[in-house]
Amino acid sequence: MHTKIGYTWQITALALLAALLCLVACKQNVSAPEADKAAPQQTPILPTSLGPATPAPPISQTGGVSWTAPTGWETGPAHQMRVATYRIHAIAGDPEDADCAVYFFGTGQGGTVDANLDRWAHQFTGPDGRSPVQPPKVDKRVIGGLKVSTITVSGTYLGAGMMSQGEVKKPNYRMRAAIIEAPEGLVFFKLTGPLNTVAAADNDFNALLGSVHHP
Repeated sequence: MHTKIGYTWQITALALLAALLCLVACKQNVSAPEADKAAPQQTPILPTSLGPATPAPPISQTGGVSWTAPTGWETGPAHQMRVATYRIHAIAGDPEDADCAVYFFGTGQGGTVDANLDRWAHQFTGPDGRSPVQPPKVDKRVIGGLKVSTITVSGTYLGAGMMSQGEVKKPNYRMRAAIIEAPEGLVFFKLTGPLNTVAAADNDFNALLGSVHHP
């Protein structure tokens, strides 16, 4: 009798233990997804945008020197006899854009510095067809170890370009030009255009000359 009761109690105890283990397992299976669901989602931190990069001004070279074109000057199409051409947009009231041409003809080519300065000066006249009202301003200095000669002149422009064979009269024009005595020969920078547009580009032209250097 006692043996049967003891056996029955053992069966009952095992059944209760099995039910308890099953309950614990089920509870763990349910709590795991709930914990995952409750966990906050972390958003990856992305780098802060700095906006579009500003293009660097184009760097050009010839004759053993390099220079940087001013910001805002547009590179023009290829042109016979020119190393580079830059376009400067006209300011309000001027009839057309200004043009800055760069020339290099090779070692020992292109004439002397003074001959070119004199020729450029004679490309301008006054309203009466004679010398400009204000004489050309010529300056000579050293920039970055290089000899630089410059000329500034205004009036009626008679030449369409450095190698122009014809005469095109353009009143109220202005020229800023420079000759760099580069290691491989003379490099010419010639900015011409309507008076006010070229005058407004004076600082840019000075910055262009200031950027010229021997690499």
